[in-house]
Amino acid sequence: MRAAWGSKMIETRAVLASMAVAFAGLAGCGHSSNNQLPPAAAKPDMIVTFDATRHTCVVALYSEAQGSSVACGDVVPFARDELRLASGSSYETRADPGTDQSDIAKVESSLKDAGYRSIAAAQK
Repeated sequence: MRAAWGSKMIETRAVLASMAVAFAGLAGCGHSSNNQLPPAAAKPDMIVTFDATRHTCVVALYSEAQGSSVACGDVVPFARDELRLASGSSYETRADPGTDQSDIAKVESSLKDAGYRSIAAAQK
């Protein structure tokens, strides 16, 4: 009789221990309020493409198939006034081969000064 009672106690402890392990494993599952998208999954609000042939920038919302060709010096006013993107919005730059790196740096600097955030900087 005692042997049967002892084995049931061990069996109950084993079940409780396995349940505790299972619940501990589930504790990491679910939604957390501080989760953020990994940088690679982040989508920019705006894409600026440098057209080396025409010496212009093509600016588009991420959701647009085609953008608007504007002078590269006018990217910030265009983003603010035409696209209505507030300071703090994100952007990504793309460049045709042969684009002058100083032109890219000027536009990125003006976007940063206006408060826009580079997605590429977040991915580095």
